Amino acid sequence: MTECLPATLCAPPSARVWVGFSGGLDSSVLLHGLKQHLPNACTLEAIHIHHGLHPAADAWVAHCQTVCDALGIALHSERIRIEDPHRNIEAQARSARYAAFARLVNAGDTLALAHHADDVAETLLLRLMRGAGTEALGNMKALSRYGEMQIWRPLLTLRRAELQAYAEANALMWIEDASNVDTGFDRNFLRSEVLPLLESRFPNAGARLARSAALLQGDAALLQPMIADQLARCTSPQGLLLAMLMAQPPELQAHLLRTWLQDNGKGAPGAEALHEFLRQLNTHETDDDTRLDGADYAVQLWDGTLMLRTKPESETDDTALDVLWDGQDALPLPRGGLLAWQGAAPMPVRVCYRQGGERIRLPDQAMHHSVKKLLSSRVPPWQRAALPFVYNGQNELLAVGEVLISAQLDDLSRQHGLRLHWHSDSE
Repeated sequence: MTECLPATLCAPPSARVWVGFSGGLDSSVLLHGLKQHLPNACTLEAIHIHHGLHPAADAWVAHCQTVCDALGIALHSERIRIEDPHRNIEAQARSARYAAFARLVNAGDTLALAHHADDVAETLLLRLMRGAGTEALGNMKALSRYGEMQIWRPLLTLRRAELQAYAEANALMWIEDASNVDTGFDRNFLRSEVLPLLESRFPNAGARLARSAALLQGDAALLQPMIADQLARCTSPQGLLLAMLMAQPPELQAHLLRTWLQDNGKGAPGAEALHEFLRQLNTHETDDDTRLDGADYAVQLWDGTLMLRTKPESETDDTALDVLWDGQDALPLPRGGLLAWQGAAPMPVRVCYRQGGERIRLPDQAMHHSVKKLLSSRVPPWQRAALPFVYNGQNELLAVGEVLISAQLDDLSRQHGLRLHWHSDSE
């Protein structure tokens, strides 16, 4: 019964195809179907993501390995970690899963995913409930990109019932995840409660919703040339230029911000979060408190530019530093980076992190200036906590990383041909 699968399985977008293989019904059909249909010249491999969220997760890995061994397909198992169990676990798992895929799938290769027509209908309903716009409502495409990775969804024309019929006809074995019937999850609620009710009143409701999503995709495609043109005008090497972004019509601003994130391989948050962030940007007074948080990234405003940065595993600043350093060896810093002298260390110095209220006298300046004020125009706010403050024996501030060098240290450097170098983690 392999003929019931789409003919597109015979025409992969690249010579190497990786399958996101959970071991469930959908991905089992996709893996088996590709094994049967792919041209012999193609390489087929599978990736299983171990989320660590279910007691049977280890057994699922073993099942996937057994299936792949029987089909003669190499399996790569990747374990991910959910950072914050108190936030949206589904969103975190998806973000971590795609990041793992991106680490394994080489540029030019294709990741095949087993989304089908029912998934499209469910996603459309979910996003309608979240107030999403045209692009998001169009949701899944047969071909798309995630950063450098090409995504292929060859089963989008099939309903879940058709996949089950194929699996049964071909005696496939798959995992039944009990959490898939837990209606505490929004998608499961739509699948178990809402869509059957719609189908009882509107036959083929799922297929109709999938068609509507396809029409919305077409509308979104018409917007893309304009979005790309305006995004190019708003983008600098450092990020998005705030003045240019805010000069666009409000309806376009969210499109630009969302597309910029997607172009950088980041999943955009929902429409409500984007609009709230844009509202804050329109009324902001200081850069420090204007921020958009994603699962693994943050967008922050500094010096008139929206900058995208990857979040570290922990953003707490409670790591202490207050040491006497002789300067003979490089000093590793608890918040990242190294401090080292280039040339002979002139004296022992004290190194700590910012306490507040520090002042420094810069070269060719008669007066001391506020370090806080100086840093506000030189260093993005999220980098300031990692700056090492270096003091001499008289408790005079000699340097703040390499960003601020005092008149005293500048004189020493000139006299002795030395330099204090801070190797930050961002270098």
